Amino acid sequence: MKKLGLLFAFAVLMTSCIFDSDDAGVGSWLSSHGMPENYKVHVFNIDNIKPSSVELGLNTEPRLIDSMEFYLGQSGGVSYDMYMDIAFSEGDAFVKNLNSSDSAVTAVSLFWFWKLYNNKNFPADSLPIKESMNVNVSWKIDFSDKKKFLDSLAKVKDSVWLESLKDWKPDGSADTVVEMSFEKGDSSTVIYLPSALTEALKKMTYAVRLQLKISAPKAEHLYRFFGLESNYKPFFGLIADSSAVHPPYRAANVLEYDDDCGNCLHGGTRDSLVLSIPAEQILPAIQNFYNSYPLENKGEGYDVRQTVMLAQLTMARDDGAANNTSEFGLPIQVVVGSFVDSADTEIRKMESYRLNKDLILEDGHQNLVYHDGDSLSLQITGGLRELVNKEKDSLRIVVKLGYPFLQEKDSTYADYVSDGDTNYVFMGYFDHGRYDFSKAVESPMSLKLWMSSKRKEEN
Repeated sequence: MKKLGLLFAFAVLMTSCIFDSDDAGVGSWLSSHGMPENYKVHVFNIDNIKPSSVELGLNTEPRLIDSMEFYLGQSGGVSYDMYMDIAFSEGDAFVKNLNSSDSAVTAVSLFWFWKLYNNKNFPADSLPIKESMNVNVSWKIDFSDKKKFLDSLAKVKDSVWLESLKDWKPDGSADTVVEMSFEKGDSSTVIYLPSALTEALKKMTYAVRLQLKISAPKAEHLYRFFGLESNYKPFFGLIADSSAVHPPYRAANVLEYDDDCGNCLHGGTRDSLVLSIPAEQILPAIQNFYNSYPLENKGEGYDVRQTVMLAQLTMARDDGAANNTSEFGLPIQVVVGSFVDSADTEIRKMESYRLNKDLILEDGHQNLVYHDGDSLSLQITGGLRELVNKEKDSLRIVVKLGYPFLQEKDSTYADYVSDGDTNYVFMGYFDHGRYDFSKAVESPMSLKLWMSSKRKEEN
């Protein structure tokens, strides 16, 4: 068998190349895992791998937008609605101005997430953004003449409020047209609300709670704004003879998938694909390679004869599929995790990414979509090692879309400083595009294994 020298980089922040010929590197890794340094490394392929099941996991739970960034509009088959929970009382300037002006207009003021749009890596051909879009505004209004009304609202837990958004039954709604426009240097935009909402608010007595929903599911873009924890938080306001604004007590995003692509992943969302690969597609091939079953002392840690040092699953891909969309036009990393046992419980553990410097410099990183080539390679070392060592029934991995990649042929995996300048490897903001993995999961895959071995015949 051919002996390969390997120098490992276990954390994504390290830049060593695992295929450099460095016998000391192999010996160090083996020694740190309790194995003799004179183990040999065998490399072989297993073809015609096909998952027995593919599950799309969707998490559409409402989420608070107390973070720095939130969304309105749609992209890649996912639309984002915005909800606000607002309260004010009779003594507020808002109420005084509302009742004293016949031409009062209510509005929501939003601050563009210019950290993205003004970022030097944001695609220049994507600006300016301009669209006349239809927006639906709906609301719930609760009036009260009791002084303790507002105090009672403060006791409503965020989790209870978020749960109530799943069954949104408004008191009123109306459509309006919004002119969205952003150019570099812009800071904010205003969404004028329907007059029916303004008139409904004039019925208030002492205090009012307004719950507001704004949605634009047919928008051409996904618009990004600052959230409540920033210095540029959204405001609900009144434009009258004398304007007044009110920050919402809390706000939320609710996303909805409006496509039927069963194997599509969406960037920036909380969805994933879980692939199950039966052990009988893998273990017999290892057995045949070594001419005997590879396991001894099952369940007692590493096999005394061999262990998986690196495992790479390669699958077909089709960036031009009809369901694929991308906002930024950049390659996007695919991140993978394996389900492993921990304290009698199966947990998901994200896989470390190990670098092949020569291959990356020539062809780019192998774990990217929207990238040159027609294949995708994912490293699943931890999952394969557990499958072999514990003789599990199947290998289960989870696949997600990560950040856009700025330098696909840079053989690092983290931002770094060079000549006093920071080189950015990732965009740092998700591309809310969509990628269809149908070809990947329906076509045969191949598995490449690097296994260290110490067997009687190799003494």
